[in-house]
Amino acid sequence: MLWKVIALSSFILLIVLCVLFTLNYFQMKNDETARNIVLAELLARVDSLENSISQSKGTELLLKYNLARLSLRMDMLRQKGRYLVIDRHRSHFWVREGDAIIYEGTCGVGKGKLRFLGKVFDFETPAGKFSIVEKLKNPWWFRPDWFWREKGMKVPDKFIQYPPGVTFNEAVAFYNSLSDEDKLRVRAVPGFLGKYALKIADGIYIHYGSVRRGPVSHGCIRVSEKDVETLYKLLDEGAPVYVY
Repeated sequence: MLWKVIALSSFILLIVLCVLFTLNYFQMKNDETARNIVLAELLARVDSLENSISQSKGTELLLKYNLARLSLRMDMLRQKGRYLVIDRHRSHFWVREGDAIIYEGTCGVGKGKLRFLGKVFDFETPAGKFSIVEKLKNPWWFRPDWFWREKGMKVPDKFIQYPPGVTFNEAVAFYNSLSDEDKLRVRAVPGFLGKYALKIADGIYIHYGSVRRGPVSHGCIRVSEKDVETLYKLLDEGAPVYVY
């Protein structure tokens, strides 16, 4: 039972560190040098704590989650402008500006690793610090090969093409006019992601999704139509995004 003792001690130490760091931060809010020293000391302790994590899978995942969240929160304390925070385990997001929360909502995240047709696909939403790389209006969804493989289908050899020079709305109308069978022979789908999308990494977007709580996506962050429009308006390109 040594691992339980280590795990409990580590978790208690993590809580103590969070409390001590918060107290130091508010006491020395106007002393940048002193605050940076505290940050450096805490990072060193986090590294030491991470090395002592138990090999128990459940405890290890819990502690790693808390360590990741703590490290990101330390970076958040330095932010003065607007930034986005996404908690994958709580299925929730917050737009913050300094210490203030200016908007929040529910979100869906990646399903994790799945196996189909003899191959393993990793659909986990990655954790870490990102940024708004690109803001998209009327985005297209380019179906990856896993779209067909997940359905137990072969990837089409040839795809149906849109008429040359069509507008976005005309492309939506063209796609909707196709039969269900022909729709499966289309690679690029207009309107599926909603009216807005925000790219935070290659293949990872914040976009509309009909099911948007818990592990429901293939790696992207799903939000409501209203929420994605609000995020599009509130966040500029380059704004930090923290995912844990």
